[in-house]
Amino acid sequence: MIAGCVSNQTVQTVQAGDFDMNCAQLNMELTNLGAKFEEVKSESGATGDNVALGFFFWPGIIVNEQQAKKNQDSINARLTHLTKLYSGKCLKD
Repeated sequence: MIAGCVSNQTVQTVQAGDFDMNCAQLNMELTNLGAKFEEVKSESGATGDNVALGFFFWPGIIVNEQQAKKNQDSINARLTHLTKLYSGKCLKD
């Protein structure tokens, strides 16, 4: 039953070294976060894990959905932060 639970993949919005990254590093981090966002997004909704969990412990579906939302929100906040940095550093006239 525990194997069906969504893992905690939340990330800090602002991390040490963010402001020191160059354009290539920011671009790479944004690309990696985009892939991670898609991964955690796929863990919400009517997944096989949620359906199986529903048969044995239906409140687990609610917990899974809440964790998946936290994961998505934290990654989205970091994407927004890094996009602002990228725009300020790398998209100058």
